[in-house]
Amino acid sequence: MADSSTRKSISNWVNCGGGNADDTSGAIEAFAAAKHGAFTLVVDCPVHLHSGLAIDRGIFIDNGTTVQFAGSGKFFVDNMFHPAFIIANSHDITLTDWNVEWDGIVPVSPNFGGYELDGKFVPSLGTKQPAGAFNDLILTKWLADNRSVTFNDAHGWVKSVWVGGVNPSAVFFITGDSYYVAVTGMKLYAPSNVGADHFMPMAFSLSANWRSKQTVHGTTPHTKKYVEVPHRLTFSGVKLDGTLMGWQGNAWNVLFEDITSLRYSDLQDSRGGHVGGVGKWFPPPHLFYLNYAYTGDPGLFNTNIHLENVSDLGPRLGVARDKGGSDGISGYALSLKLGCTECSVNNYTSNRPDGFMDLLPSDAMTVSNVNATFDSQFINYVFPAGLRFPGSGYSNVTFENVKMKDTAESSLGGPIGNAASATNEALRFSNVQIELNRWAGSDLPLPTIGGLTNNVALNYTMTGQSMKVSYLQKNAVISTLKATPTAFRAGGSTVLHWSSRDARACTASGAWSEPIRTSGSVVVKLATVGNHDFTLQCSNGSRSSSTTLRVVAQ
Repeated sequence: MADSSTRKSISNWVNCGGGNADDTSGAIEAFAAAKHGAFTLVVDCPVHLHSGLAIDRGIFIDNGTTVQFAGSGKFFVDNMFHPAFIIANSHDITLTDWNVEWDGIVPVSPNFGGYELDGKFVPSLGTKQPAGAFNDLILTKWLADNRSVTFNDAHGWVKSVWVGGVNPSAVFFITGDSYYVAVTGMKLYAPSNVGADHFMPMAFSLSANWRSKQTVHGTTPHTKKYVEVPHRLTFSGVKLDGTLMGWQGNAWNVLFEDITSLRYSDLQDSRGGHVGGVGKWFPPPHLFYLNYAYTGDPGLFNTNIHLENVSDLGPRLGVARDKGGSDGISGYALSLKLGCTECSVNNYTSNRPDGFMDLLPSDAMTVSNVNATFDSQFINYVFPAGLRFPGSGYSNVTFENVKMKDTAESSLGGPIGNAASATNEALRFSNVQIELNRWAGSDLPLPTIGGLTNNVALNYTMTGQSMKVSYLQKNAVISTLKATPTAFRAGGSTVLHWSSRDARACTASGAWSEPIRTSGSVVVKLATVGNHDFTLQCSNGSRSSSTTLRVVAQ
């Protein structure tokens, strides 16, 4: 790490000039001089890093680099589908109080026509440029020259590990065996007066790459022995404003804390059209999209990732990409998409109309203290907007103290999707509260949760219909209790409907102590003012489920 007593201003290398200046060459020299703990590089003036389609104008941040912003320090970047900053197989890097404005524009066509290299435009066919050119020509060479990776084509073509045409668009591209990287107090944003067509495609990319000091062939397997993903990372006090994607990729031992996201959107043109790009080529954007190859080497899985105190506040610019009906479905910009082992999400707020969370196959995951508001009508009822399970084989996953609110005038789809696979095990929902205005579906908006040893407790409130539903699934026994209305004057009545599955008997207690069957309905008159709790318990031998809901007589 850098000696904090030795500090050098970036003004020693750059002009600190106006918007027409280009400080890229000087900034590259400044970062190179600061590596290996030589000194703390202080960015204390405006620095313009104009790269556009030039794949060779990104800044590599090497081992032992510390960069701190102060005073009027600010980076202006405009990288176009190649990264502005690259951390590749590098460690002990500290980035503090960065102030970064992204001043680019993303066209809705995936074909840029080529890229720039050595100051010249290189025409190129296809849809992977300049990302592909950066990967094959720049990153591959840097790993060979600086990390002793020998790329031997004798057994097939081999370059730096390719992670797709979008990930290299990130402002920060963190790849391979990179560790002990701390990003603290960073502001990363688009100008306040621009539309969504000027939002940065991605803030941070985390990706796999070849380990240092080895020879790789076209047949070298992507296993832990040869490949690593970034690890031991900290992102603290980071504020994003004007993004399509926040973080995307694969890592282990990562802490995200005190994260704030403001304006976000999906890729679109200046008039709000071609959402998702022409042919919807751009992946559905999220604040966090952390995934991995579920059938690959477990040593490369997302593990020990923790998200603490995240505020995804919006607003959202533009419309959803999928219209439903004959329109092809390609995804939506929900806040969190995560697959992980031994991970946690705690104190997470999302105001995205697109939705809260896709849970990818995970084990030992806890999602707690969530407050999510969304609009199922905004996404044209295409997906469950609260919580979706687009995979199978979930185990030891807990949701507790979760509040989800659908602001749509009427809801046609349940906010929680099905996790129907019999391979699921030990899914637990505790104190999960769901609020809808009106439920317009034919059946109750209840999910199907398959598998063994599950314990699912859900409470729904339909405010516009004065209806409540309490649902409990404990192992194979399910009990459901509905009350309408849930608030009325004393002396009035409520109608209770209940049902069960795999139960031999049910009993009523609390405000309705009477013999009941395993399903039915009854009108209950409440003469006294106050809260009245109705409890339904259903059992099947030694197994039972008990659920309670409350109505109010005023």
